[in-house]
Formats: sequence, C-alpha cells, structure tokens
Amino acid sequence: MIKQILVPTDGSEDAGLGMHYGIGLAKQHEASLVGLYVVDIRLLEGPFLRDISASLGTAPYVNYQNNMALILEEKGRAALEDFRQRCEKSGVPFHPMQTTGAVAHSIIEQSELADLVVMGRGGERGDRLGGIIGSTTETVVRHAQCPVIVTGRREAKIQRFVVAYDGSPHARHALQFATAIGEAWLVPFEVIVVSKDGDSVVADARGYLQAHDLQVEYTVREGDPRDVIVDFARERQADLLVMGAFGHSKVRELLLGSTTQYVINHAPCPVLLAR
Repeated sequence: MIKQILVPTDGSEDAGLGMHYGIGLAKQHEASLVGLYVVDIRLLEGPFLRDISASLGTAPYVNYQNNMALILEEKGRAALEDFRQRCEKSGVPFHPMQTTGAVAHSIIEQSELADLVVMGRGGERGDRLGGIIGSTTETVVRHAQCPVIVTGRREAKIQRFVVAYDGSPHARHALQFATAIGEAWLVPFEVIVVSKDGDSVVADARGYLQAHDLQVEYTVREGDPRDVIVDFARERQADLLVMGAFGHSKVRELLLGSTTQYVINHAPCPVLLAR
C-alpha cells in the first residue's frame, strides 16, 4: 500500500521530525523514501534582493542572486546528505531530490508520484510559530495528490489510532486509507463521529467496514468538531489521528475556521489527512 514516501526537508528541527517519522514508516512498510529539498525561488527574486541591498546600502543585484543561489543549494545538499546517512543507518532505501521553485507547489507536484507525504508541523519557521503549522504545510495538505501526515513526533509507533468521520467525500477517502492501515499494521482503531444525527453517519462507516476483518469501535458525540476530535484523540491516547483534509463546506471554513487546520495544530498525535 505504502511503497514510496515523500519527505520534504529544509534542514530545520521540525523537518527533522518528519524525516525521523518517515524513516520509521518506511521500515514498517518496507518502503523507500524520497527526500525533497526545494530552493525557494522567492529568495532569488527581485523584491527580496532589493530589500537586502537597501538594508546594506549597496547597489542591488551585485552578485547577490548568484551567491544566494549557491548558499541555498549547498544548504540543500547538506540537508539531503544528512537524510541519506540516517536512512542508510536504518536500512531504508533513499532517493535525494533537489529542485528550485515555489516550495509548496514543488512538494505538491512531487506528491503525484508518492503514496504518502510526511511533514513536520512547522518547517523552517516552526520555532517562531509556536507549534502552529506554516503556510507551506497548510497548502500541501489542501492540494497534495496523496495523503499527508503532519507530525510533531520522531517515532512512528502505532498501536491504536482514531478516525474522524463525517460522511464527506474526503472523510470517505480517509476511512479507506485507515482501513488499509489497520489491515497492514494489524492494529485496532476507533471511529469518532461528531453529529446530532450520528447514527446515520456511523451506519455509513459501518457499512463499508463490515466487509473488512478489523477491530473497530464507534463513538458518537455532539459539540464543536474541532474540540471533540482533539479531546477524543487525547482521551484514547491515540498514536495517529486520521481524517479528511477539510470538510463539507468552504463557506463554513471561512466563517468558522477550518476544523482540519485546528486539529493539525492542537492534536496530541500525528495527523494523517486524505483528500
């Protein structure tokens, strides 16, 4: 099921968490890792270089673009070499990839050839975000062509996980992926439904899962889905939370805030999102 895992890295501590978690998953699935470093094209464009020139009181573009490109490329090579060495020690096949472009777009493009993307929660600016996901991570979650795990943990040890289900198309994809995980890892999971009409939603999930030989429990609760899902994962001490990447209504997301974004930022465990 999972044979190629894409792990973007920028050399940051948060990216390192994604790297370690990806290595653990690759060992479990006998999968290979693709380490991706993207030279951020925005750092090579005119406005950024003009700002640097102005702050230094020098003429713009005096070798700055070439020097900046060389610095970023060398940083990428160092990050990928570190990743390669860690994979080699763990016996995980590794393929390095370095490209130049818009970071989120480049990750999304490469996700078309991956079974799973693993990312640290914050990225290079994670320490300044206080554990809140960065714009790159959010964009990848919204548009990646395969499921995405956002993690703040190093170890990929999964003994029990939770699936948040609301009957939406994205949630159904998440349920299918969770089923494959449960069968591959031989671990039980719980389905949490947050709805006033939870019985019909549970029946929908049960109708799909009854054909699979899995140990599954169902729970229905009412309330704000953001708080209920996070609290439930914490109560159950889940090792992974699986859910659809964004829900029924984009208008509702704009008015009330995204459940997906809130859960990623506050969940006590890694979050796997499927579209």
